[in-house]
Amino acid sequence: MVGERCIGRVRVETEKALALLEAVEPDNAQAPAWLRVSCSHVNGALECSVEMSCEDPQRILSLRNTLDDLLLSLRAALDALEERAI
Repeated sequence: MVGERCIGRVRVETEKALALLEAVEPDNAQAPAWLRVSCSHVNGALECSVEMSCEDPQRILSLRNTLDDLLLSLRAALDALEERAI
């Protein structure tokens, strides 16, 4: 039986979605086995998903922290892309 999974998703609709993907594409190489972060360019938007085993209740905090980090990275990347456009 597969354990319970917790998933958080972020969708950013912007003309710069492809550039944003390239700027924040996560590296799962060092992520723990129970955590998966993925982002893709879908219909002109950036869609990111954070998925993890949530059998351990303490991992819910890890999910929230990972989403917080992702949102901070997205904001920084958007700001940098906008500054380059000026």
